[in-house]
Amino acid sequence: MLCMVFNAQDLQRVRLAGAADPMWELTPAGLVTDFDAGCEALTHTSQERVTADVIAAFRKRSPQLWVRTLAAGDRDAVKVMLRAVRAAHDLLLAPYWVEVQEVVAAERERQAGVLADHGLGGVLRRIPGVLGWDGGVLRVRYPETRTVHLAGRGLVLLPSYFCWCSPVTWIDPGLPPVLVYQARRVTTSEKVGVKLSDAVMTLLGCTCAECLRLSLTPRSTSEIAEQLGTSAGTVSKQTAVLRDAGLITSTRRGTSVLHAITPLGTALLCGRMRTPY
Repeated sequence: MLCMVFNAQDLQRVRLAGAADPMWELTPAGLVTDFDAGCEALTHTSQERVTADVIAAFRKRSPQLWVRTLAAGDRDAVKVMLRAVRAAHDLLLAPYWVEVQEVVAAERERQAGVLADHGLGGVLRRIPGVLGWDGGVLRVRYPETRTVHLAGRGLVLLPSYFCWCSPVTWIDPGLPPVLVYQARRVTTSEKVGVKLSDAVMTLLGCTCAECLRLSLTPRSTSEIAEQLGTSAGTVSKQTAVLRDAGLITSTRRGTSVLHAITPLGTALLCGRMRTPY
């Protein structure tokens, strides 16, 4: 269990992070929302910090050779690390960053409503994985026993698209306190309830736009056809157009083909495309 101990100053300094952070675990200076700035911060990390973080991360397993050279202060290993970070970002995060931003922004809006209706205690008690809040100590489900005294530094609550079940925090208790927790995802019923704008209807046409909307939840060709009251052949033609435009993906599952919206398709439905950084 993780215990976070608040004093009177801390209660006045609890805030939600301004946006999703692509590198919160890696940047020693604290939270950043710009990927390139985060990479720049990594290059200026002190050798003492790098060594300490490697030791902490590999307590139960042996590090690879390049990781050992990184801990030993080899600057070439830093370049290898940065290439790996950028490659992982481009492959695993960048394609979904618009959706990540949407989820985090929606969570910020939801928490603002909770704060207005129930106060800070209501916000803290409703965080997934929180076991209790008594006005001074926040108890959180955690894989090990830890106590963090905020000591007037306050606490940043960071909603995360990828965090699941239990919240997490820094390994180093000396860094500015942050609690990363699972952001609430939009439910299937809420997704299907998205209304199509006149602009999207005009751009795609009625049937094609409805196929895109229904793909917010992965559906087969026959399921979409049933929802729209049209033929499977008509839906197949429309989904082919959407797929060629990069707005949906189509994956074969047994005898069916499931169609799912892409981040680009979601951005089109929302009427705006946010830049990643």
